[in-house]
Amino acid sequence: MGRGQKVEYGQLRATVIEVSTEMVMAHGSTSLSIRKIAKKIGCAVGTIYNVFSNLDEIILTVNSTTLSELQSRLLADTGQKDDALAALIGLGQSYVAFCRENYNLWSLVLEHKLAPGSTLPEWHQQQVDDLFLLVTRMTAPLVADDNERAERAARVLWAGLHGICALAMSGKLDVVHAESAEVLAESLVRNYLLGLRAEDMV
Repeated sequence: MGRGQKVEYGQLRATVIEVSTEMVMAHGSTSLSIRKIAKKIGCAVGTIYNVFSNLDEIILTVNSTTLSELQSRLLADTGQKDDALAALIGLGQSYVAFCRENYNLWSLVLEHKLAPGSTLPEWHQQQVDDLFLLVTRMTAPLVADDNERAERAARVLWAGLHGICALAMSGKLDVVHAESAEVLAESLVRNYLLGLRAEDMV
């Protein structure tokens, strides 16, 4: 492949991801298909397959950008806090805000399932692991630097925050007469972590 072809290949990949992202932001994850993307760009379906093996690869690439932006947001919003508990409460608030501002992209990350028999690429799994590692490191000082407990706490917090966001963004919190997602997120993080602290004092 010549130099000109490489530039064209890269440009087409970037265009496909840009258009796919815009489609998800505007219409949700169900709006994506190779045919719709090709139509939006104004190219043949086969042209898309020249740069992406399938729709899963496109979605994973879009999701990769979303995860990178989420991690950058969390680091920016919590990096200046010296107190571990305050930092984690701030992380919960940042997570809720990110989900609210990027609901369709966030939903694509959580809802996308690979075709049967497929496995998550190592580079994508590493991104997910890095997010958990960020929370694990922030939690470690609150559990006497016990890595196993910190890892478990990180997963509990992610699961709890995900549940709160999922209910809030789908309008289901009103059904259970719950307070705002921000209030619930702070309550979850604060009380769960204070509970961990109390365990160490027993």
